[in-house]
Amino acid sequence: MSFLSRAMVPLLALGAGTWLGMGRPDLRTMSAASAGAPDVVRSVTRYVTGAAHQAAPDLVPPPPLEREPSTVDASALPDPPSPFPRLNPEGRAEKAWLLAEGPTHAAGDGRRLVTFTFDDGPFPETAPTVLHILDQHRIRAAFFLIGGYLEGTTPHAVETRLWAKRIADAGHFVGNHTRDHRLLTSLPHAAALAEIDDSAASIERATGSRPILFRPPYGEVDPWLEGVLRERKQELLFWSIDVEDMKKTDPDEIVTLLEHQLEYKSGGVVLLHDMHWPSVKAFNRLLRWLDADRWDPAHPEKPGWDIVDLAEYLRATAAAPQPYASREELERARQGAQNHAAGHR
Repeated sequence: MSFLSRAMVPLLALGAGTWLGMGRPDLRTMSAASAGAPDVVRSVTRYVTGAAHQAAPDLVPPPPLEREPSTVDASALPDPPSPFPRLNPEGRAEKAWLLAEGPTHAAGDGRRLVTFTFDDGPFPETAPTVLHILDQHRIRAAFFLIGGYLEGTTPHAVETRLWAKRIADAGHFVGNHTRDHRLLTSLPHAAALAEIDDSAASIERATGSRPILFRPPYGEVDPWLEGVLRERKQELLFWSIDVEDMKKTDPDEIVTLLEHQLEYKSGGVVLLHDMHWPSVKAFNRLLRWLDADRWDPAHPEKPGWDIVDLAEYLRATAAAPQPYASREELERARQGAQNHAAGHR
């Protein structure tokens, strides 16, 4: 097998398996395979992720991908809240799912909150564009990082650590998404702990701060893991808007599905994957759609979108919590309201 073939095996596995929910490759194997020829591997990586494809005309071009690119301007973002609102100190999954659904809307309240979260990064090939878009729109997002990507001595690993630091320095929230993106509930306890703690340590080394936000792969935790997160004072964070963007290649399809879910739920915590070019393009287009119908504080009763950071979203949720015990109850209420409205058309 040629060197290029050997280098492509783990990277193609990453593109075909990891991002379609089929499990993560062994990151140590990837590092070993790529150590000898970083230029070849980088070219293959860009091909797999779509970074070598021509960008859509409406996509904001990224800053040049160089060793020391300028960071986004953190001073353009709102002041970060301190401390982060801790609404679920028990680490209960059911409560975390309900919190992600956002605040209830009183009569005459047209403010529809939207906040953006990105999983499975960082990825140097797409990070410049994502940060540039966020900076242009003055949005603070939350990035849930894979700790294993931050380890190693290859040029790509070094660059990945640099971008993790720039994400944090730009004022965005940084959370832990485990070391290797393995299903924690399927692992022995010692292995699950290593996934959480090793990743937290890698993120701290790269960014200078230990993350307090945690998002489990596939959104799966059990009572034992809830206890682990509680002991570590980790804030368990889920999402409410998910269109399975990693399984889709058409940005327009992703945007359409996101719009439908946001309209149905009147806002929410959006889950996207920042290493996936169709998702990056869809994100840029979705922002234009949201900007076209922004909420106006001068007319608070008129429905409109208000893009906020995760902390503000949770503060608003704490001020007006959903009057339901679970997201299943909330969903039944939504369906009932939708059916009632359809019956009166």
